[in-house]
Amino acid sequence: MTTLLSIAWNDWRADLAPQIGGSVVSLRLGDEAVLRSMPDDALAAGDVRRTACYPLVPYANRIAQGRFRFAGKVHCLRENFPDSVHSLHGVGWRRPWHVLRADARSCDLVVQHRPDGENVLDWPFEFDAHQRYVLRPEGLVVSLSVTNTSSADAPVGLGLHPLFPRRPRATLAFKAYGAWRNGADMLPAERVSGGEWDHGGGRAIGAADLDNDFFGWDGRAAMAAPGLRVLLAASSVFSALRVFTPAGRDFFAVEPVSHCADAINRGGLAILAPGATLAGTMTLGAEATP
Repeated sequence: MTTLLSIAWNDWRADLAPQIGGSVVSLRLGDEAVLRSMPDDALAAGDVRRTACYPLVPYANRIAQGRFRFAGKVHCLRENFPDSVHSLHGVGWRRPWHVLRADARSCDLVVQHRPDGENVLDWPFEFDAHQRYVLRPEGLVVSLSVTNTSSADAPVGLGLHPLFPRRPRATLAFKAYGAWRNGADMLPAERVSGGEWDHGGGRAIGAADLDNDFFGWDGRAAMAAPGLRVLLAASSVFSALRVFTPAGRDFFAVEPVSHCADAINRGGLAILAPGATLAGTMTLGAEATP
C-alpha cells in the first residue's frame, strides 16, 4: 500500500507519493483541484502516468528509437513507454524516491541512479536527483535538480510534467517564439509560428490536439476557466514548453522542460562536468475568478 506524504499551508494542500516516481498525487486550493487528482485505483496500482505531476530526469520527452551517440559511443536505451519505440521522460518517474526530510509544509526527496547491470539500459550515466516541494502563500513551489556524479562529462536535461483537469471553457495563454510541428514519428520535424500556434492572447484548450514543444518560451503560462485561474511560472532553465491536449480526455498537460524532444541527438542537451548540477524551479499558483 502506498503511503502518502501531505503538506499544507493556509488553504493549500498537496499530497505526494515519494514511492511512485516522487510524484504529486493532488494539489488543492480550498475545494478547488489545481492539478488533476490521482484516482484511487491508479494509486493502488502505483501508476505514475495517472498522477498529478511527476519529474522528468535526466531528460524530458522522447529520444528517437532510444538511441544516441555521445563522446564517440553509441548508447541504446530500453523501451520504457507503452506503444512507443522511443524512450520517454528518463529515469526519475519510474523509480521510488527517498524522503530526505519533511515538515508540515515542505519536503525533500532524492533518487540516485547508478548504471550497473541492466540499469545501464535506462541511462548510461551516473547521477543524483533532488526534488523539493514547498507550499507558500503563492502556491506550490517545486525545485528539481540533477547532479552529474560520474567521473566524466555527461548529457543532462530536466523537466516537470504537471497535469490539469480540463474544465469547461478553459483557455491556455503563454508566449513563445514558435513551436515544433511533429512528423509521423512524433519527433520534431518543422519549426512553425503564428496562427493556430500563437497562444499569446489565449486559446481554447482542445481547439487543437497538441503534443508539441514550444521554443523561446518566456517561462509563464495561465490556464483560465470560470471560477479559477491557474498560473505556472518557471525559471529560465526551462526554455521550452511541452503542451499536451489529447482529444476526448478530461485532462491536459503543460510541461516546463529544459529542451525539446530528441535534443540529445540534435545538440540541445546540457553537458555537465563531473560534480556539476542542472537545476530549475516551477511555481503553481491559483486564484478565484468570476
